[in-house]
Amino acid sequence: MKHRQTKLVQDYLFQNQLDVFENQLVIKYFHYSKRVLYLDYQYIDWILDFERRHREYDLINSTYSLLITSYLENQRITNQEEEKRLFHLLQFLSFIKSLELNPGKNCKKHTIKKQDYYYLKFPLSKFVNFTGIKISSHSGREKLLFYFYQLQKLDPILKIFSSRAFRSYICFPYVDCVNPSGKLWVIEILVAEELFYFPYPFQLSKSFLYSANKNDLRLKVRIMKSLAVNKPEKTLDLEEFFNLINLRNNQLIKIKKNIIQLLNELAENNIIQNTVEIVLKSGKKKTS
Repeated sequence: MKHRQTKLVQDYLFQNQLDVFENQLVIKYFHYSKRVLYLDYQYIDWILDFERRHREYDLINSTYSLLITSYLENQRITNQEEEKRLFHLLQFLSFIKSLELNPGKNCKKHTIKKQDYYYLKFPLSKFVNFTGIKISSHSGREKLLFYFYQLQKLDPILKIFSSRAFRSYICFPYVDCVNPSGKLWVIEILVAEELFYFPYPFQLSKSFLYSANKNDLRLKVRIMKSLAVNKPEKTLDLEEFFNLINLRNNQLIKIKKNIIQLLNELAENNIIQNTVEIVLKSGKKKTS
């Protein structure tokens, strides 16, 4: 870890973003090798081959990451419906990540105009088991099926090319919930390529995949959204959160304990560091 090239990317390691760390580390050493080795030497064809094969991939991958990070940061949270929508998006992207699919082999690519999508098919029970959602009645199952319909109400992804040119497309253009056997519900869905490849934030712990009530969901959405920023320092505005809820003291104490528990859980999973800076209304700062 003392080598300069490694230090340039070590923040990704400390934040437990291992995929990004590995990718960036390889790129750093690749560029370093180009500087210190003679490119006309017969045993370094691998450098030229690496450059040829990965130049386009790295450009696309970095574009995806920046585009969707910006998309998550700009998601509005003005009412409970929008809170649910954003929570469902993060929850479903986490589920997609857990499938460990190989594009082109076990999921088919579709192109609509210039936008690529991946086709996913899975039993509803698999999603239920992953998230820990409990279904106790027929109405509960219908509510869960409606969950996938709601994904299509997300804001479209917008690509701006100039002051007059842009391209807009929805994240999930096709969703089908069917029960062909009468026993097993199956979900078929098209997912935008950017969402399919996006690496963040889906190493979150299990408790972030479900919500006990509306205030629990509201809190977890704000924590996850605070993590979806493209910089090492993450900020969670608790004053804004507490201004939205009107509860008795004993209920507020439970929520504050829940905040501490969730932050500890993130620290234990190496998603955040175990030192948190608290900024008081007075402007004073406390470290805990």
